[in-house]
Amino acid sequence: MNRAGDQLLLWPPVRPLGERLGHAFFRTLPERPGVYLLCGPHDGVLYVGKAKNLRQRLGSYRSASTELLPRKLRRLLATVERIHWDECADEAAALARERELIVTLKPRFNTAGVYPAPLLRLGWTAGAESLDFGLTEAPDIFAEHSEAGRNWRPRYPALLRLLWGAAHPAAPLPAMPGRLLGERPPRRWLLPLADDVGPLLRRWVAQESAKLVDWLLARRPPLNPFEEAWQLHDADRLREGFPETESTKNANPAKAGLSADCADDADWRGAGPGLSPSAQSAQSADHPVPMSVGNPRTHCHA
Repeated sequence: MNRAGDQLLLWPPVRPLGERLGHAFFRTLPERPGVYLLCGPHDGVLYVGKAKNLRQRLGSYRSASTELLPRKLRRLLATVERIHWDECADEAAALARERELIVTLKPRFNTAGVYPAPLLRLGWTAGAESLDFGLTEAPDIFAEHSEAGRNWRPRYPALLRLLWGAAHPAAPLPAMPGRLLGERPPRRWLLPLADDVGPLLRRWVAQESAKLVDWLLARRPPLNPFEEAWQLHDADRLREGFPETESTKNANPAKAGLSADCADDADWRGAGPGLSPSAQSAQSADHPVPMSVGNPRTHCHA
């Protein structure tokens, strides 16, 4: 008898690819990195995948028992009639080739990476008493914006939190809006910040200077060790790609002191939300803003 999980079977489990393509086909596959295309009889390419070892990866499909597979994978294996593959120099090349083929072919059984991620930019409009800041696909809605080539998505949450802290230096961390605490904050936020931050933001975006990070930390000294660790973690994200300086070696630039061009801006410090009636009035300018925002060299067996 055969066994599928904890259930005894009277007949051997069905393995459609092994029966349809034959065991000899799988023995001829190269033991090299590459991409593979699972094709149906009439639907063209059904699925594109990559493998560090093509023989092992496709061999796992051959020996897979349909009783133990997810429904979607069972449907795929029941439909496959042909397999194409393309060898690559290494696993990194195979990953790049897989992404290219998925975007181009949009196979029915691929869900991740079918559509390329949008090119996002940091954008801002600095006013006399406010900063309209966001991460956007339509940079023209802002007065200034970054280039689209860099990956701003991981840095945006950290920068938005530090900007909020600079605007509310007396507010404890629990007073920060909950949507800013995660890694997917709103794409646009209006902050009660003066336009002094604009030049520092512009130089940081252009990768010319990391003084923006020191300036933000100095605007809001941490109230306890937990907040200090949180701030420094966000600051480290913003300093990525910049050479190490004396300010990055200090635990907190607010304690170590800043350069003259950053230390003269103490005349504007926004009050934290929910601290007092006067502080709550400062929060009226701090809220999210709605935003509208080639053919591979293949081998085949049929």
